[in-house]
Amino acid sequence: MKKTLLLISLVLLFINANSQIVINEINYKDAIDFPTKDWIELYNNSGSSVDISNWVFKDSDDLHEFVIPNGTVMESGSYLVLVQFLADFQAQFPGVSPVLGDFEFGMSGGGELIRLFNDNDVLIDFVEYSDMEPWPTEPDGNGPTLELISPDLDNALASSWGASIAPDGVHGTPGQVNSVSLLGTDSYNEISLSVYPNPLVTSTSVKVSNFNGSLQLKMYDVLGKEVKNLSTDSNEFIIYKDNLEAGVYLLKIFSENGSFKSSKKLIVK
Repeated sequence: MKKTLLLISLVLLFINANSQIVINEINYKDAIDFPTKDWIELYNNSGSSVDISNWVFKDSDDLHEFVIPNGTVMESGSYLVLVQFLADFQAQFPGVSPVLGDFEFGMSGGGELIRLFNDNDVLIDFVEYSDMEPWPTEPDGNGPTLELISPDLDNALASSWGASIAPDGVHGTPGQVNSVSLLGTDSYNEISLSVYPNPLVTSTSVKVSNFNGSLQLKMYDVLGKEVKNLSTDSNEFIIYKDNLEAGVYLLKIFSENGSFKSSKKLIVK
């Protein structure tokens, strides 16, 4: 029994670590005078190393994929840059490491869905960015990149991103702390939200603090389809797996008058 419990604990630890590899920076359209071609940065926001061998980066087309080489391990707090063309990127950022490429297919300058899958084809993270408001518009060929303000924020939301800023981030900050990270996170979530367990296997509890009153939870799949709609007066929601398919889902919390309060990502196993 002890061995079984230990094995379950290790599996859950590994799954939770997987869920903390986040898309942290995006360069979808470079400046004419700084031609790096397209690239993204991954960040390990967990407290342990994660082996991402054979994970797959894709855009919105399932035929467009880049397979991360075998033996690729991200240490806790580390960065990894995936680039469209190594030669172009390294000509502008010769000191950045580790860098992997070429993923060749590129990303749309007008906005697109980009996705990260693990080696079991489970969706780990996704961002559907845009070059129009409320997304920052400066990264649309003007030099700056899209930078996640904090890896603890929900990167599916436009409000979680900023345009990289000078002097350190005039053309982005691949392989290092984002230039906008000092802005903090206090103003981005009006309430405190906890989700446990995450990933969801049979059920999970979503608890809200710093708020009194009726609340509504809406759950969306990666395509933006609403799959659950729950209400509570007790500041806690219970989500059951039911017929949910494995993957990443977005939870959004609203007050009784319909105003947005907070969000989290939930992984379903």
